[in-house]
Amino acid sequence: METRLLKYFLTIAQLGTISQAARELHITQPTLSRQLKSLEDELGTRLFTREQHQMILTKAGLEFQNDAKQIIKMIERSQQRVKQVENDIVGTIAVGCIEANAAQLLASVIKEYHQKYPGVKFELYDLDSTDIQERLDQGLLDLGIVLKPSETIKYHSKDLNLTDKWGVVVPKKRFPEQISIKKADLLKLPLFITRNNIMQSEMKTLLGISFSQLNLVGIQNLVSNSLYLTDNETAYPLCASGAFVGETKTLKFLQIDNVKPIYQQMIWSKQRKVPTIVNKFIEMMIKIDSNNNE
Repeated sequence: METRLLKYFLTIAQLGTISQAARELHITQPTLSRQLKSLEDELGTRLFTREQHQMILTKAGLEFQNDAKQIIKMIERSQQRVKQVENDIVGTIAVGCIEANAAQLLASVIKEYHQKYPGVKFELYDLDSTDIQERLDQGLLDLGIVLKPSETIKYHSKDLNLTDKWGVVVPKKRFPEQISIKKADLLKLPLFITRNNIMQSEMKTLLGISFSQLNLVGIQNLVSNSLYLTDNETAYPLCASGAFVGETKTLKFLQIDNVKPIYQQMIWSKQRKVPTIVNKFIEMMIKIDSNNNE
């Protein structure tokens, strides 16, 4: 299967019509239609249905769209790695980072790294630990920063020195004077918690509270998605302080009293060779993290 056909398919899926896709790709509509038919014949299934001049993805098409995006991404990354054989200071580093204060460390490292190697570009993804591990396994990330504990036996790992704090994001109008909150007071609040099962278990241990005692409204992967619910007092996210960057006009972070800090670690795959530019980045991350702890 030619990558050209995958790009044609993805362009049609994005723009929704053969005519728009043909203009975007600078080919004729009949040529594009023939190429799509060739791809569908090769796969043995229809990828689109036509509805009122729109190309609508079938169930098979939706599934293939995700796969095609990953294939194109992996090919692009392979091409970048080949270029590194001749020039080891160009390419792209893809990093996934959890919502915690490790993002501040990451920003410092990227700044210094970019000044030293301006030919290297970065792709940054705000993800939870589960998504980071999945993308590492798929080869879509070069490295990730995750909360501890996480299941890391499949990965190289390096503990980071910086720590974060557990707390809850609340409306200022309801807690105008407080800067912290007791564990027992969490029982009175409607809460959103992480979807990560390992971190849920860790939170139970740290808080010493069964989740059955909490008023859980739901789960989340990113805190930013639940802040609107905090604003209207529907639910408050239980999270790391680094997940809530600075106070807003209406919201603030309350640290939970007498709870152990949050530890974080950097992970990267054991299954594939680490490119030179990524190794240099990992070394710089470790150095800056160590310096910040002195």
